[in-house]
Amino acid sequence: MNWFRHIHTWFFIGCALVGRAVAQEDSPLKSLADVRAITRAEAVKRPAVRVRGVVSLLGEGLASSGRVAPALSSFCIEEQTNGIWVTVSQALREGFWEGDEATLLALQEGTEIELDGVLVEGAFAPNILPRRLKALGQKPLLPALDVPLARLMSGAEDVHRVRVTGVVQSIADESGTRWLLKVQTGLGHFLARLPKLDSLTPTRLLDAEVRMSGLAAVSRNWRSEFVCPRLIVSHEKDIEILQAPPADPFAALKVPLHALDAFSPDGRPLHRRRIEGVVTYTEPGEFMVIQEGTAAVRIEPGAENLKVGDRVEAAGFIDTSREMAGMSGAQVRVIKHEPTPPPVSVSMTEIQDDYHQLRSGKPTRLPGGYDHLLVSVTGHVLSVQGPSQEGVQRLELDCGDSVTTAFVRDSLQDLQPGTKLCATGIAIMQYAPAGQTANFARPTRLDLLVRDRHDIAVLSAPSWWTIRRMLAALFCAAAIALGALAWASVLRRTVARQTQLLAQEMRGRRDAAVEFQAALRERSRLAANLHDTVLQTMTGIAYQIEACETESLPEAERKANHLETARRMVQRGQEDLRNSVWALRALPMKERTFTEAVRSVTQQISAGHEVEIIVEPANELPVPADFIAGNLLLIVQEAVHNALKHAKPKQIRISLSSSADDASFVIVVQDDGAGFVLGSQPGANEGHFGLDGMRERAERLGGTLELKSTPGSGTCLRIEVPLRSFDHDLV
Repeated sequence: MNWFRHIHTWFFIGCALVGRAVAQEDSPLKSLADVRAITRAEAVKRPAVRVRGVVSLLGEGLASSGRVAPALSSFCIEEQTNGIWVTVSQALREGFWEGDEATLLALQEGTEIELDGVLVEGAFAPNILPRRLKALGQKPLLPALDVPLARLMSGAEDVHRVRVTGVVQSIADESGTRWLLKVQTGLGHFLARLPKLDSLTPTRLLDAEVRMSGLAAVSRNWRSEFVCPRLIVSHEKDIEILQAPPADPFAALKVPLHALDAFSPDGRPLHRRRIEGVVTYTEPGEFMVIQEGTAAVRIEPGAENLKVGDRVEAAGFIDTSREMAGMSGAQVRVIKHEPTPPPVSVSMTEIQDDYHQLRSGKPTRLPGGYDHLLVSVTGHVLSVQGPSQEGVQRLELDCGDSVTTAFVRDSLQDLQPGTKLCATGIAIMQYAPAGQTANFARPTRLDLLVRDRHDIAVLSAPSWWTIRRMLAALFCAAAIALGALAWASVLRRTVARQTQLLAQEMRGRRDAAVEFQAALRERSRLAANLHDTVLQTMTGIAYQIEACETESLPEAERKANHLETARRMVQRGQEDLRNSVWALRALPMKERTFTEAVRSVTQQISAGHEVEIIVEPANELPVPADFIAGNLLLIVQEAVHNALKHAKPKQIRISLSSSADDASFVIVVQDDGAGFVLGSQPGANEGHFGLDGMRERAERLGGTLELKSTPGSGTCLRIEVPLRSFDHDLV
């Protein structure tokens, strides 16, 4: 479907092009006046046109680049008093031109042609995009017309050959091949573009009164709107110097600064004027300010190598582009160096009071106004901004009745908001829009151009307690309060949680203590019962066996009979039973240290075994509560018993210590026995409760039991139990 759509589109485009070509061949000849009357909206549609005219200018048009043959860029044709641009370069670029370049290169001024093409909107007035042309012969050019300046200044004479008179007030080098002149007429200025020729030099033209003939064009903005007229001059003969400039620019009439643009019966002069004053501000290549008394004038451009305090003469043209008259195109020479005039202390209230006095016809403080005068203002720093790309910093000052912006080409980073200072600089006045008053524009704002940091005098440092700091303090206080509330809430929850955990631990400890005491009593009861019953019974049996043996057998036969064997078995059972009774009753500390209790337990358990048991206590061992010590003794007893029973060790090492903060009791039982693979040891399901019992005892005390063992490398048992100050109160 896409290829079908493309074919369909190109088919209609082809038909349109063919139709347009046929229409062009058949389009009637139009006058240039009719073509120029077509609106921009219609010109955008590119209607076909066929016109006839005489070539009046080659290559100096809107599309001229200076790098190609003039006719291949653009040219202008005229018919009576109307003209139009023909943009050849665009037609070549778009492939619209169907002729050959030789036809274009053969064109000369005065060639009459018939032209087929389309109308385009152009950059200001409509232009023609040529398709083909035919030369009809040579004709003389029509003479340039003297036109009313009002029409020229409005842009109505665009693409007409005109003749204008004025005074050349500035000359600029344009693209290295042409001069661009600013010519003042008295009703406004126009720009004139002319070729660089030996006879047309700035020395001959600047400040000269000239009569120029050329093609009227326009200077425009980005929206193709008229800015000012432009005159394209092609030949030296088209410029006539009516009044040559003086050989010395400083021979111009000298006037006081305050009377630079004063009334004259002949109107405002178009030629140079000369003024004198002291330089109070300079930006080389841009502008400078000179002052004499209480009158100041802005001069453009700023001369090089000038210093503040130089007394200078400046010869230039009156510039009325601002509220106060200045001088443009000036040449400056230094007379001498002297101190600058003292600054005038001002405020916006005083300036506005002078304005109202002036409107009332009463005397004012400064008759010449304040614009570009050297002044000083006092205020408090609001902010320091910048520097900009040009190195300018903006200093905002609160002067009480207004806010002043001081522009400084120097560092101001040490000035803090709130600093009171006095700033000296050039007053830049801003005024109400034109049309609000017939006379005396109302001043609305005062800004300063400060020369350097030395023109800023700090009068007092800012108060430490500023609004910003107060807000910061309030913010910090609020943040602290919120943080305290959050911390209190977290602390409350933490305390509640820790209290609950502590209560649970205390209950567990108390239960363990109660359980231990109950177990201790039960062990004592069992020991007493075993001693008073089973042990006594076995002792009686042993006596009876011994008596039978004595009465029935001679002494020589006693060792080999069954009664002797039974007697020995009973004696062995008695010893085991006595050991059990001792073990059941041996747990109470009875004024012994924990180390002594451990040694006593291990000696009893290891009796009859070929094993070395070493007890290694720390130097300063904490004293555990009895129920903790008792449970730990049971764990040690069970650990040693298991080692003797299953590992057959040669040495058992028992180390007693505490943690670094004495908060825990640590016991390590290490043997060098057979060892085993962890996880392979028999448990409660196989009837072996020793390891599980030791772990349960440790956990009931809030502690941990760690077991490490490797076959052939022995077994290590580590028990760590926390100590609490309340443990002694539990039993």
